[in-house]
Amino acid sequence: MFLTIIAFIVVLGILVIVHELGHFIAAKKANVKVEEFAIGFPPRIYSKKKGETQYSINLIPLGGYVKMLGELEASNDKRAFENQKPGKRFIISIAGVVMNLVLAWLLLTIGFMVGMSPIVSTADSIPGKKLSSEIIIADIAKDSPAEAASLEPNDVALKGIFGEEVVEFKSAQDLSAFTSNHKNQSVYIVVKRENQEIKKEVFLSGKNEAPLGVSIVEKSVVRVPWYKAPYVALRETYDITKLTGQFLTGFFKNLLSKGQVSEEVGGPVAIYVYTGLAVKAGAMVLLQFVALLSINLALINILPFPALDGGRILFILLEKLFGKKIVKEKIENIIHTAGFALLILLIIAITYRDIARLIAK
Repeated sequence: MFLTIIAFIVVLGILVIVHELGHFIAAKKANVKVEEFAIGFPPRIYSKKKGETQYSINLIPLGGYVKMLGELEASNDKRAFENQKPGKRFIISIAGVVMNLVLAWLLLTIGFMVGMSPIVSTADSIPGKKLSSEIIIADIAKDSPAEAASLEPNDVALKGIFGEEVVEFKSAQDLSAFTSNHKNQSVYIVVKRENQEIKKEVFLSGKNEAPLGVSIVEKSVVRVPWYKAPYVALRETYDITKLTGQFLTGFFKNLLSKGQVSEEVGGPVAIYVYTGLAVKAGAMVLLQFVALLSINLALINILPFPALDGGRILFILLEKLFGKKIVKEKIENIIHTAGFALLILLIIAITYRDIARLIAK
């Protein structure tokens, strides 16, 4: 549990620091006065002023912020955020999102260089060396031989035995060929379940397709040459971003039309739980988990919702389109404050549900 808590704080800290660092660097490059760079939300634990900027570490590690002069209040200072041209404000506002995507790309690049299972791509589509493969049972058909033999989803199929014949399953084709060659016969399937090998006797059906009655996924670890890894990681980052975007679109459609939060959405508690699972699964899985979280954080922040980066970008684009600010700064700040309150309420609702799930288990 202690390790999970530390990992949870470190993971969130990395994501927040990278995101806010994007805003911070962009603001400094634009000569905008940054009053505070904070990790976490108050109450404050530690603070030190260097130059004109206060650097703070706060108690609640669920976010952070870069406070710029003129961001939340009117200012006549030429270095205030509100007095910058729309182009500069746009770059500062989107810089955090860009940095999170860059972080995901860098992590996946490292992963492919060391050896990693692709998250969304197939191993055969990756131009590298396949180091290992696992044949995972993804689903089991009702009333199938696999169900009768008490095989379970997430079992890793290791080998098949028929008399003196022993076939190791190094690919999905090996499993498919073994079961097809022994239709209407009794065989043994050896699987790994929770790090234990289990031998199951299975009477295969005579069906030409899926005589075992399972759907399988081949999970392979692929190592990519260093000079190809950045491109492969960029392609993987794009595909993950695209799929995540489609999921978020469906989530918000369901939320706005039905007022329901998808069961697949989790809050801080769910992130904590999955961080613990990722830590147990190993460094590479944890790396993939951080990359996924970073992409999710980027896409959530780019949504055109008040208080998020996307909400600020929307007002900037409208200003650029109409040649003037169509909403007064005071009103815009009220809108962002209201949006922030709604986000907090949504997080509380999701967190309550996540805790209820844990208690139910």
